[in-house]
Amino acid sequence: MQIKRMTLRFDLDNPEDRQAWEYLKNLNPASMNRAVLAIVNQAEQAERISGIVRSVIREELCTALGQAPVQTVQTETVNEDGADDTIMDFLNSF
Repeated sequence: MQIKRMTLRFDLDNPEDRQAWEYLKNLNPASMNRAVLAIVNQAEQAERISGIVRSVIREELCTALGQAPVQTVQTETVNEDGADDTIMDFLNSF
């Protein structure tokens, strides 16, 4: 059996670190080790699942947007001085 050791430090001025320390300090060493391993493995699995979900959503959006009907929009022409033809036509009617 190959065992690797790791040191974990807590900044008790940080609320998240303090919360983790309060949880772990009440466990016996064997339970503490199992708890940390379970938390690390759950975080890795959640990250992997999150990546899969994002990938599926991206693919579905691309497919849906690729099938969406595209409607062209005709823009009104603007004179060189930037005045709108509709406004000019209205003013010329007086």
